[in-house]
Amino acid sequence: MIINLKYYVITIVAIFLAIGIGIFIGIMLDGQELIVEQQQQLVSQLESKFGDFKAKQDEQQQRIDFLNAEREKNLRFIDTAYPEMAANKLKGLDVLILETSEDYAYSGISEPFKLAGVQSVTNILIKDSFFLADDVTAQEVAATLQLKGSSKEEIQKQLIRSFTNALVKGDNIHLLEYLNEQKMIDYPEGVSFPVDHIVIAGGSSTDEKGILNSLEVPMINIIKASNIPVMAVEKLNVGFSNIPDYKKLRISTVDNVDTIIGKISMLMVVSGQEGHFGEKETAEQLLPEEFITVE
Repeated sequence: MIINLKYYVITIVAIFLAIGIGIFIGIMLDGQELIVEQQQQLVSQLESKFGDFKAKQDEQQQRIDFLNAEREKNLRFIDTAYPEMAANKLKGLDVLILETSEDYAYSGISEPFKLAGVQSVTNILIKDSFFLADDVTAQEVAATLQLKGSSKEEIQKQLIRSFTNALVKGDNIHLLEYLNEQKMIDYPEGVSFPVDHIVIAGGSSTDEKGILNSLEVPMINIIKASNIPVMAVEKLNVGFSNIPDYKKLRISTVDNVDTIIGKISMLMVVSGQEGHFGEKETAEQLLPEEFITVE
């Protein structure tokens, strides 16, 4: 029987194909073993690094726990020492706290002054309605208080000037009573005039800082011109801090008055210390070094 040449060719191709497949399978098996070995090495390295990370994490957690414990001890010490530190340090002073916005409540900062033995401490809240809403309202206020000005803006400036002068001089109780009746301010009766120190309690809720520029800046300038000591305080969580602007006006500041340390700093500033105290970036020190004895 004669075998066709094509069968030889097919047979040879089949043999080489089988050899090629065998070689490929052999390489793949060796490659899989290599891949498995590399994966095992990688897992071992990751386990080692995870162990190191876990050890560092545990170390950091221990450090955090230690610092938290120390913080609690310090706070307990301050709570205990605070009344003793402040007691009767401001005896005989009359202090006025001006809250310039309804966005932040500062009624609690009068308590430290009472502890410090002041003769009187008064909170006056300037309400949103203090800012004249329209020309009709402005003209009515101007007519009642005999303010000059033809526009709402001019009358508003006159109102701020008259209001501040009434506070520093104490000779226009009628104006304060009128503003209180109109619910433009919250004015308690029995304020002792003249006051020895004024505290501006502010902070902006928006970056426009309208109250700062239209109210606080002119008020602070008038108070300074009257030679009455004035300072500014803020809470830690105000939306937008005005401390940089207060610093430009060259008055002392406390940016954490809602904390015990901030309250102590405020009392120390009223006693005569100067500077910028608190926890924000604009602070120069955490708190003053000591009280200045008020004679």
